[in-house]
Amino acid sequence: MLKPLREFACGVAQALGFTEQQVNEIEICVDEACTNAIEHAYVKTFERDFANNEKDIYIEMTFMGNGLTVRVIDHGCGAEGGTHPRIRSLEEYIERDQFRGLGFYLMHKYMDRVTVHTSPGRGTTIEMTKFRK
Repeated sequence: MLKPLREFACGVAQALGFTEQQVNEIEICVDEACTNAIEHAYVKTFERDFANNEKDIYIEMTFMGNGLTVRVIDHGCGAEGGTHPRIRSLEEYIERDQFRGLGFYLMHKYMDRVTVHTSPGRGTTIEMTKFRK
């Protein structure tokens, strides 16, 4: 379902007058946020009950002034103490043992504002805003 989600986000951004480069950046960030939710929100375990017994991922898009805000919401396991520290540079990424984890780096690089709200057992919301320039 990632392709239709990306296409929807791109279509909304294009209709709102974002440049082609901005649309591409939004697409990458929506893909990364959704991929994180798919991979991490609903850890396969028989011991965990999820809020509302849902295993869905929600995407909300709002446009106010000149800013498009995208929220990727899950009701999964959440994270205690927030998310892991994000990679701040590509050099830091190259020095790591495993070559994964660029999602938050890209979100912070391409979006004007990124916030993460997470709570153990209640899920995670990634909120990203891009301003039309």
